[in-house]
Amino acid sequence: MNRGGERMIDAKQAVQVAKAKALEMLAQASSSLEEIERESYKGREVWSITLSLPRDVSHLAPIAQLAADKMQYKRFLIDAKTGDFVAMKVREVASP
Repeated sequence: MNRGGERMIDAKQAVQVAKAKALEMLAQASSSLEEIERESYKGREVWSITLSLPRDVSHLAPIAQLAADKMQYKRFLIDAKTGDFVAMKVREVASP
């Protein structure tokens, strides 16, 4: 994907960076891709990669474990030009 002759990373590369960061920062080897978007963040073009990751609910009381969401969602912002990790954010999911 080129814009004005600049080399950009593609979505597949951005997902690989996001999954590597999830493993490195959160010790989460198991993640699933949920969303990919291009957006602007603090003046730079980024890929916004949302991953679902298993949530540890073992510390909760058994009754609370039943109601707890077993997944958590994180947005990884990856610089679209360089492929550098920019930020990680909690992705809130709307309740039904």
